[in-house]
Amino acid sequence: MTPQLLAELSRLPLFPRSARDLIRVAGLEGAAQLITAWRGQTWPVPAVVGGGNPAGARRWAQLVEIVGDPVATRIVRWCPGGELFVPNLKEVIWSRTQDQIRAEFDRLTTTGGYSAREAIFELGLKHGCSGAAVQNALKRPDNALGEAAAEMPLQGSLF
Repeated sequence: MTPQLLAELSRLPLFPRSARDLIRVAGLEGAAQLITAWRGQTWPVPAVVGGGNPAGARRWAQLVEIVGDPVATRIVRWCPGGELFVPNLKEVIWSRTQDQIRAEFDRLTTTGGYSAREAIFELGLKHGCSGAAVQNALKRPDNALGEAAAEMPLQGSLF
């Protein structure tokens, strides 16, 4: 996970609050490093900076190895003795992939000379999913990106 990809994912509607909190505390780069190393894990945070006992010192060393001392210090001060949930981001990554599938499908079928069937096959191979998953992705609307998307009312709230 790169900081750039994490920043891109953070603009999507399915981006989880736990990831936003992690970015707020650890910064974009630190959050990306933690998600790469401990995706989907809950990690026991040492109670004090440096670790107050042998187990805490081990956990502190693990954290420092991944994010460095300044970020590790911020994490421990934010959640001393608690648990740090590192999100896996599967849903938001799949959501982004579906946007890519829709865009690539349009390009392949309009300017690429592919039939719909050929495009579905190629996109399934490229994105490591079944043809049925590609077809389902084509039926879904695109994600709305950016601040303007957050301000748009939901359809149900218009009436």
